[in-house]
Amino acid sequence: MLFTGACGGDTDKKATREPGTPVVANRVCDGAFDAPAAEALRRLAGTDRFDESAGAGEIGAAAAFSLTKAAQHLHDTYRQRSACWVYKTGDDSGEPLLEIRFSASQGYPSGTREESDTDEVTYPVGLFAQVGRNGADLFFQCSTKAPAEDAYIGDTKYVKAELFSPSGQMRGDSIDHDRMVILNSISRKLAQAAGCASEADLPATVSPR
Repeated sequence: MLFTGACGGDTDKKATREPGTPVVANRVCDGAFDAPAAEALRRLAGTDRFDESAGAGEIGAAAAFSLTKAAQHLHDTYRQRSACWVYKTGDDSGEPLLEIRFSASQGYPSGTREESDTDEVTYPVGLFAQVGRNGADLFFQCSTKAPAEDAYIGDTKYVKAELFSPSGQMRGDSIDHDRMVILNSISRKLAQAAGCASEADLPATVSPR
């Protein structure tokens, strides 16, 4: 079931944010947002000043997000995966505006449910892409091998991208589309880092629904 996994339900979301100079939209998440994604983030936040905290990283130690680390830890446990946490500068709520993670996946949803019966909206991106009240999921083709026989997740053909971003914190009239634009942009960069960009075949532009 979408949006009920690690994203949005882990207490690490309350972790202490790293002090530092605010960054603009196209610099967050290791610079993984292209121009449309950066503009989408500015619309959603109503600002172009953001803070980032260290993500999950190694157990017991914070680690800044990087696309290289995210690709290296696709087969690891939830707490070992690199995560991107983005906050609006000056927001003291303790809740991130965005939380993005990637993991190797053994499969992907069939997408056979009727949209009229759900609160989610699907997009023709990757193998399966859907936006809901609390965020978005995107599955794409990406064959990767586990780094060890005892890895948490074995060899797989797919990657799952998760974006936790409650719509109640968002602004604008294109919240669903903007969140998918952001998740597609960073997923394209992750696919490049994982060496599966041609296999993933993610679009340069996400068409509005």
